[in-house]
Amino acid sequence: MSEAGSEGARTAPRHERSGVAASSGIGIGPAYVIDRRRVHVPRTKIEREVADDEVRRFQEAMRATRQQIEVIKGRLPHGEHRAILKAQQMMLRDPDLIGRVEVLIREELRGAEWAVATAADEVHEMLDRADDDYFRERRSDIMFLAERVLQALLGDHTHEITPPAGSVVIAHDLSPADTAHLHRCQVAGIVTAAGGKTSHSAIMARSLQIPAVVGVDGILGEVMTGDLVVVDGVRGQVIARPEGEELGEHEEERDRYDAFEQRVQREHAFPAITEDGLRVMSRANLSLTEDIELGIRYGAEGIGLYRSEYMYMNRDALPREEEHYRTAKMVIRRYAPYPVIFRTFDLGSDKPSKLIPFSKPEANPAMGLRSLRLALRQREIFLDQLRGLLRAAVHGPLRIMLPLVSSLEELDAGLEAVAEARDQLESAGMAYANDVPVGVMIETPSAAICADLLAARVDFMSIGTNDLIQYTLAVDRDNDDVDYLYQPLHPAILRLIKGVAEAGARHKVPVSLCGEMAADPRFTWVLIGLGITELSMSPSAVPVIKHIIRGSTAAEMRAIAAQVLATTTAREANEIVLAAMRERFPEHLKHGGGRSAEEEG
Repeated sequence: MSEAGSEGARTAPRHERSGVAASSGIGIGPAYVIDRRRVHVPRTKIEREVADDEVRRFQEAMRATRQQIEVIKGRLPHGEHRAILKAQQMMLRDPDLIGRVEVLIREELRGAEWAVATAADEVHEMLDRADDDYFRERRSDIMFLAERVLQALLGDHTHEITPPAGSVVIAHDLSPADTAHLHRCQVAGIVTAAGGKTSHSAIMARSLQIPAVVGVDGILGEVMTGDLVVVDGVRGQVIARPEGEELGEHEEERDRYDAFEQRVQREHAFPAITEDGLRVMSRANLSLTEDIELGIRYGAEGIGLYRSEYMYMNRDALPREEEHYRTAKMVIRRYAPYPVIFRTFDLGSDKPSKLIPFSKPEANPAMGLRSLRLALRQREIFLDQLRGLLRAAVHGPLRIMLPLVSSLEELDAGLEAVAEARDQLESAGMAYANDVPVGVMIETPSAAICADLLAARVDFMSIGTNDLIQYTLAVDRDNDDVDYLYQPLHPAILRLIKGVAEAGARHKVPVSLCGEMAADPRFTWVLIGLGITELSMSPSAVPVIKHIIRGSTAAEMRAIAAQVLATTTAREANEIVLAAMRERFPEHLKHGGGRSAEEEG
């Protein structure tokens, strides 16, 4: 690792680049540029008689790497960041990865370094073919872990980054362990050339509240160590060498942002009730049990989406009924008296688990064997989960949600599986809750259009806008060539959301929304105005959304929704929403995620 020099930086002109706003906040400080080059891997052939010694050397390097991460994890407060580091430790215990390295050593007689690099490249190539952005982002995780193992094998202990406090770290990419260490160094911000909002380093930055912008193309060629840099993690902008009064303006904006953030956090436990008395429930989306404290810390009123599929990943054996029971029981008790909604496992070839093999690769995994379709095919695994959830429901308000339903036939098959799980528990004489609400996730156009038919059969509905938008508009938002067409305020999307809300109201079935739209302050008025009174989002977004609701009236939300519904284009709808929010909540608007409203228009 080397740091670029700062000679001549003072004469370089102002420079501005845009990227992805990965972690909100504004950081200002001198740049600390990381020029990290990959470890040189010796391609050494070994003699067969020393293969066992080489395997032991590899195993010792793996233990040393796990211990390094344990030390870093132990220095951090509890939260999502610790869960990510724990997941990285679990990756280092993956029997498939370990077994592959050992085969390369014993059978192909490769040195440990060469074997590790080869196995990591193979995993990287496999993840590169995944259609799900979560799995594509894990490519960098495996390469960072391989780099640490290689450094342990080579006796290289220079990998730790130690920038001065108050600096802005500029790098091609950062591992979760790097980001955790930067928290201890008290850096002002992070900028990377690679990565997206779902990369573990981005998630770490958000959890540790370090302003960050990722995916800034060409940044390493424009900034030198010592250059003054402004990191705007709200708008996704990086400004190097700001000129004249510009710096003072950014400093004032940073101070206003920090003061606003502190005020919002102080009020996070207050309920979200509009000025004219409408109560809106603000719940958390969670993926791991280690995330539980995050939702509570930010004032979430229960869990609107617990992604149970992560129980099937990065492990050696399937979770069985008893594990589902213990996990759900623990989560329920922690969030009492609020409800917890468990989505049954949403796996597929786009989001695979090595524990549930697929017969063949799919050309279009997003529309293939996944979610409820897969669960119905893997019925015993599905029933294991359902029995565990039904048993846990005796301890509190648990709800079961079936994902990616596209027809009444699929829904009925899912409900029959729930009934079968109840019958099995009854026959076994085990305690279970017989009145567990069962709901459906509205993620497909067919489900949204037939919401009135689905509502007659379920206890609640939850709109998953991430997939609903992609399926309705035929847009892959991870495809740079067409992501500009991903329009949450497209007339079709607005009408589908309104239709689902109205169907729920007619059947007296609660309707929530748990996609990324729920976490974006720009859309709060529109969603509630369309009839949504339950929002579920990433925990850190809860305080801001609740703050907006408390400062609004249901009447003005319905008025803005009516205006937006009358538009014919997403651009026009965005302009109306942006103007209204800028006038009433200029500070809140800066907390929005993803692209700016102008970009979405």
